[in-house]
Amino acid sequence: MPVVIPDIALSLAATEIGLVILICAVIVADMFTSMENKSLMGAFSFFGVVVLGFVALSGWGGGVRTTFSGFYVLDNLSVFVKVVILAATGFTILLSLQYAKIERFNHGEYYVMILFAVFGMLVMASGNDLVSFYLGLETMSISSYVLVSFIRHDPLSREAGLKYFLMGAFASGLLLYGIALVYGLTGTTSLLGIAKTLGGANGAAIGADPVMVLALILIVAGFGFKLAFVPFHMWLPDAYTGAPTSITAFMSVAVKMATVAALMRVFFIAFPSVAGKWNLLLWLLAVLSMVWGNFAAIAQTSLKRMLAYSSIAHAGYVLMGVVATSSFVDGKVVFLPLGVSAVLFYLLAYMVTNLGAFGMLILLCREDYRGDNIEDWRGVGRAHPWAGLAFLIFFLSLAGLPPTAGFVGKLFLFGAAIQNEYYWLAVIGILSSAVSAYYYFRVVMVMYMETRAESQPVVEFSKAPSLLAVLVILVVATLFLGIFPGGFIEAARGSIAGFI
Repeated sequence: MPVVIPDIALSLAATEIGLVILICAVIVADMFTSMENKSLMGAFSFFGVVVLGFVALSGWGGGVRTTFSGFYVLDNLSVFVKVVILAATGFTILLSLQYAKIERFNHGEYYVMILFAVFGMLVMASGNDLVSFYLGLETMSISSYVLVSFIRHDPLSREAGLKYFLMGAFASGLLLYGIALVYGLTGTTSLLGIAKTLGGANGAAIGADPVMVLALILIVAGFGFKLAFVPFHMWLPDAYTGAPTSITAFMSVAVKMATVAALMRVFFIAFPSVAGKWNLLLWLLAVLSMVWGNFAAIAQTSLKRMLAYSSIAHAGYVLMGVVATSSFVDGKVVFLPLGVSAVLFYLLAYMVTNLGAFGMLILLCREDYRGDNIEDWRGVGRAHPWAGLAFLIFFLSLAGLPPTAGFVGKLFLFGAAIQNEYYWLAVIGILSSAVSAYYYFRVVMVMYMETRAESQPVVEFSKAPSLLAVLVILVVATLFLGIFPGGFIEAARGSIAGFI
């Protein structure tokens, strides 16, 4: 039997190939760099990521193209997701340059692990098969476990990494078992192949099989753990609190972006004929995440922990947009593009906002003082008005108030839910978002309305040019996306061309 070698268009995977070359270059360069100059590896990685961002953007508008025997797809959706992930990576590296020195983990391996995690994310964004998606997910996850525990002299960081690893391994097992069950029922792991089987003559019987229901539950649970939907969120507050603040910021936006993109591709392409089953599960997870995430954040005294629970709530908002993509007309499922474009724009808005919020914590951090408790910001707004204003803008955006990116993002999401007749989901989302204003503005009140105690150390902000430049860019981006969102909304809409 002759061996058929499929055509492989390496140009479609230019971003991933370029990233592999960058990783190898950083590893080799790190061997010849002294400990005092390890920040050069961060600068090198940053410029490489910027170049890769332009390489990824060059794939926009080329239609839907596949390679590697259909395991890999390049379309506008994957391009949009990759550009946002690479932008988040660039900002994270700049946030880390001075912070890594303060926390004493300024090693070249740190930037290498970030790039390895990004490689997994890019593969997930272009995964067109359950196997390729899973490989990307595990590459991202294993790198993230290492990054969370990178402050090796800090017991909290080591504990966070261990908890994240144990829960992540369990989630991966659930997901892999669900994939195995799907393969057993359909005979394929291709997303298009699964959809074809479920839409065929025996599709109704396969879709109604209890094993398929179990497979969908396991896959939803696997995604639920990775995205920290309630009740799969147990690992997230401890992991976010113990991880380096720059990695907490990175995980809260880049990991979320890649995993949500993979979730939409898996469910919308492979399982549209059984949408009635998984849609109900996602609806329930969205409600639980929005409600519990916001109410649990109220009781927190640590800013990192508060933002961790806030991240759970924002994952619920995103999931609301995913649910709102499917509508039921005369008993049939119809997928509408508004929900997907709302999700993509919201993730973009959340990226600039949340990176900025965590960047403010890094701004106050120094060797003997981390500044990640609410009380640490007492009186800072009056003593340092520009820093207080920046933090206020990020909190306004997280709460969904104008004129910020978060306001437009939530308006877009809630509008999609209402237009597709998910009224109760929209009402719950709006009410839970109102709750979030309480704990965000509690920090604002501490900054502007309380006097700093004499026992508290004097406020000293970092003067690192890279950190200050990133915060300025993120403040401007948060306001720009809120005042002039039109072009970015059109880009989000254009990203679903050929997807739905």
